[in-house]
Amino acid sequence: MELPDLSSIDISQLPHSLQALIECIGLEHAYHLTCAYGGRPKYIPKHRERTKLIDVLPADALDALIKRFAGVALEIPKADHFLRQLRNLQIQKESANGLSRSLLANKYGLSLRQIGNIRRQEHCSR
Repeated sequence: MELPDLSSIDISQLPHSLQALIECIGLEHAYHLTCAYGGRPKYIPKHRERTKLIDVLPADALDALIKRFAGVALEIPKADHFLRQLRNLQIQKESANGLSRSLLANKYGLSLRQIGNIRRQEHCSR
């Protein structure tokens, strides 16, 4: 699975449950976890031998996850949170480069109103 450039992600804009995962195992590992199990509960066992999470996370990240969440069924957020933010940043960039709302709406399969809202988010964050 190819990893998108997550360096422009604003972690503070992500759901709190995802922020907690990022704080525990890091941005990249949290992204991989959401890709593998997003939208579903995942039980975090007390011992690493009792889970297939080792297929998704390196041992140190899995150990950190177990240390913090052992015995809990975590509702893993969907990767959409990352992807939506990256898409919106791309739309803002292309809009700043002169692409019209209608071209952006067609390119990303969004309504003109959604494109306008995304463009306004950029102005509000400045």
